[in-house]
Amino acid sequence: MYAYQLENNPYPSSPTPTEKDARILGGKRHKEAKSAILECIKELCNKVGGRDSNDGDFRVITLIQDVGSGKTHLALHIKNLQSRHNTVCTFLDLSTISPKTIPSLYNAIIKGFENEFFVQLRTKLVEYIRDRAEQGDNSAKKALDYSFVNKLSGLTIKQKAEEIISGKASVSVENIKKFLVQWFNYYESNLIRNIITNSFDTVSNLEELLGMMAAISKLTHRFLSKIVLYEIDEFDGNPDSIEFVKGIINAHLPASIVLLISTPSGYAEIQGKSPSVFDRLEKANYKIDLVGSNSQEELLEIVLEYIKHNDKKGKFTQKTQDELDEKIRVLYDEFPEFRSVRSIINILYHAMEKSAELDLEKIDETAIDETIKHTYPGLKVRGSIMAVPISDFISIRRTCEDESTGTQLKRAVTNLVNFAHEMGNIGKLEKQNQPLDVIYQDPYGSKIGIAVVINENHAKNFEEISNISKSSALVDKLVILTNSNLPSSESTIIINVDKSKMVDLLYFNNRYIDRKIGSSDNEKIQTLARTVNII
Repeated sequence: MYAYQLENNPYPSSPTPTEKDARILGGKRHKEAKSAILECIKELCNKVGGRDSNDGDFRVITLIQDVGSGKTHLALHIKNLQSRHNTVCTFLDLSTISPKTIPSLYNAIIKGFENEFFVQLRTKLVEYIRDRAEQGDNSAKKALDYSFVNKLSGLTIKQKAEEIISGKASVSVENIKKFLVQWFNYYESNLIRNIITNSFDTVSNLEELLGMMAAISKLTHRFLSKIVLYEIDEFDGNPDSIEFVKGIINAHLPASIVLLISTPSGYAEIQGKSPSVFDRLEKANYKIDLVGSNSQEELLEIVLEYIKHNDKKGKFTQKTQDELDEKIRVLYDEFPEFRSVRSIINILYHAMEKSAELDLEKIDETAIDETIKHTYPGLKVRGSIMAVPISDFISIRRTCEDESTGTQLKRAVTNLVNFAHEMGNIGKLEKQNQPLDVIYQDPYGSKIGIAVVINENHAKNFEEISNISKSSALVDKLVILTNSNLPSSESTIIINVDKSKMVDLLYFNNRYIDRKIGSSDNEKIQTLARTVNII
């Protein structure tokens, strides 16, 4: 059992999305992009509905953003929806096709369609020939290999067609060629023969490839009343890819939409290699940029959607959502590695596996800490001097927003001074004078005073610091630690304490109070003391 009592891990394990993984789509930007693509499909379906398609019934959509932003996931999600929107879809990843020859590109297009599409189209095409045969067309009868013997035995043309559809009988290849050329153009005839015989010819040049693609689109619209969506992923400046896409755009495939997926760098490559193709892309009917898809809020929506979708028992309550939300925000803030859709899903997949292994009710700090240790060995919190474990970092950082943070930091700084004194780095401690938190002598006999001023209200910080500064006459050097970005003066040193430094101080304080300081910690603690001007 996984966290939140889920039967299965809701996150995909593969770094490359699959159609099954892509059934779930979260995130405002991705949903907006989905709406735009579906709007294009709807508009074209309405235009070609009830009539024959022509060269003007062609649309281009560009989808651009960085690696790991969810572009492929979105494309496969749209492919999953094809049956609901009078669309058939083929998906080809140009990065997996090598070399990018005309035969390999055509083969990838054919394989990109679901088998069910060809089954449906084959049925309709055989039924078309059957109808012609029943109307007395002798060439259609010959195409079905329907003979006088069949008639004498009581086998009807309809039954013969059904046997062909079910695979119990086959057509006459030579006669079907003769029949098709009467009613269809060269490429359509070849494609119909290929589909009915379940054997696809190779194509040798771009003209043939475009002819076969146009035939796919034309026949799909005519016999299935659907448009074709060609999804082409990883489009970049590769010369063969550019020539391929240029041909498709110039061909204006009937009743078709081409969705071109690229990265900003790939798009720039295209601009440099082929200004004419770039100009066509700039004039695309829909230009979709997934900018913002890697923002913190977007990633939160995406990862939470996976659990919500699989939460059959209602255990993923608002409280547990908020708790996970908080942990993801920390990961996003502290680790640039987890600022893409792909990377954050990967860490949560492993955290889910760890939750099952440890029999945890939810993804907590322990699950995340263990996941990072095993999946990202050596990964450290950015800016942490104390090498704070992720589990401690997340729980301590959460308290940094509390009203008691200032009081806790005062204790931490006092104990840091105590530690420095125990290590012999500073001289004797003196009784503190309000409003100073600690006073000591440095090795040279100078009197040092430290005050901690931490408030969310920065105006209050400024007022408090102004009052404390009046105590500078009591010491040789006054150090003020604050979360406000203020300049130092001649008599006062201002040190900005950000969240990472707060966590370091509080982590040290916890270990100091619990007597868990080891010899390996000494150097790190002394470094921490130097950053706050204690030694």
